[in-house]
Amino acid sequence: MDSQAAALMTAQGGVVGAAQLARLGVSAYDVQVAVARGRLRRLRRGAFVDGRRWVEADSDEQYRLTVMAVMRSRPEPVAGAVELASHHSALALHRLPLWHVDRRLVVLSSDVQQSTTVAGVRVMPLRSMVAGVEVDGLPTLAVPDAVVLTGSTSVEAGVVAADAALHGRSTTTSDLHAAADRLLGGLRGRARVRRVLAAMDPRAESPGESRTRLVISALGLPVASQVTVRDELGGFVGRVDFLVAGRVVVEFDGAVKYAGAEGRGELVAEKRREDRLRSLGYEVVRLTWDDLAHPERVLARIRTALLRRAA
Repeated sequence: MDSQAAALMTAQGGVVGAAQLARLGVSAYDVQVAVARGRLRRLRRGAFVDGRRWVEADSDEQYRLTVMAVMRSRPEPVAGAVELASHHSALALHRLPLWHVDRRLVVLSSDVQQSTTVAGVRVMPLRSMVAGVEVDGLPTLAVPDAVVLTGSTSVEAGVVAADAALHGRSTTTSDLHAAADRLLGGLRGRARVRRVLAAMDPRAESPGESRTRLVISALGLPVASQVTVRDELGGFVGRVDFLVAGRVVVEFDGAVKYAGAEGRGELVAEKRREDRLRSLGYEVVRLTWDDLAHPERVLARIRTALLRRAA
């Protein structure tokens, strides 16, 4: 491809539409050659992404690139019409974490009467009360509206996104409640949204912590997030992810690696910290992503720790 096409892709975050390439004089044959050589990757009909960016991207970033490429490949709306990234597609453009969403589906809102899904693109009626903003040159729902609409389809997805948005200060608790007040009328999944609003926590530092908190809450016991633990003399011992019923420390180890000298040092430090917690009378339960896939096991381990601490 020529330098103009490369410059356009760079300006658009690594994506481009077939019609845009055609307007620059890039032939269909040139596009086929670029795809065959791995310089371009075709994501949908007419939607392309830089091949290197795609290979280097994680799953969230790949989905974000997909949303961007699809939107760049869409026909220009008629005068006065609006088309916005919606639901979890909007979350992706805002670079919020995605969990329990359909990454095969790009969701848009537009001036249509009913929802249609064609070739992995769902176009839904545009709700009159939504707020639109621009991200990377593309129109999308504002963060609070995207979180609320995503939460109406999945509590987990809504809580993970809400926690991250609050922690990163891209929205506020009052903004999320205001969005819910505007959008809940006539919205399916209202009960899910209320559960999201009740469960969100700006102290969560990762999707793993958000999901861990949701699992622990099934115990019906008091859970505190990001608790500072001190010894009998007031000395700092550490900040723990969760403290259940004031007795059991629960830590989520998402992507901790202990390889190499630095990793071994981290492992030793974690072991000493855990020993200090146990010496103060706390039980410690460590969880991984694999553990969260089996919530019944997680609850059994915490119950066992609670009983052991009580004894």
